[in-house]
Amino acid sequence: MGRLTRIVVLSGLMALAGAWLTAPPAGAMPPEVTHTKVSVTLTDLEICGFTVDSVIHGTETNHVFFDRSGNVSIQTTSHVTSALTNQSNGKVVYVTNAGRDRFDTAPVLNPNGTLTSTDTLTGITVRIYTSHSNTLAKDVGYLSMVTTLDVQGNVLDFQLIEHGPHPLVDSDFALFCDAITSAIG
Repeated sequence: MGRLTRIVVLSGLMALAGAWLTAPPAGAMPPEVTHTKVSVTLTDLEICGFTVDSVIHGTETNHVFFDRSGNVSIQTTSHVTSALTNQSNGKVVYVTNAGRDRFDTAPVLNPNGTLTSTDTLTGITVRIYTSHSNTLAKDVGYLSMVTTLDVQGNVLDFQLIEHGPHPLVDSDFALFCDAITSAIG
């Protein structure tokens, strides 16, 4: 679960995903589309042993799809960059994502009574770089997180399906902190 938690936290920080929606009337509807400009400042964050301030800028487009049964799926396309400034020395590193995140808001009910939830990311999941655009680390390609739960919500199984280089995920995000440290430490 450590890897999943880090992915979810990082995705949440970078994309600032939209609010949960209630199901519409049964009947296929065109997708609801919202475009958001992201501009957020967060202070006193503890990241990789450093206290940083983060200035986040970018754009996000959410497509909310409804099927005839009222099931909801969300696709978010974003390009968001966070400038992380080390409070102790003023050094800056950038963390960006540019891609698509697709997930269903309700898990799928399996014949055996378990539930399966899938969240799929494509594009540049994470890129860490300096002010001179020197890439320190990046994950790109297809990344799907498939979680199987029992009816009480306990995780029974977690699978991470990868296509493309994902050194940050493969290192359980140790490489993430190594890259941050090399830039702002």
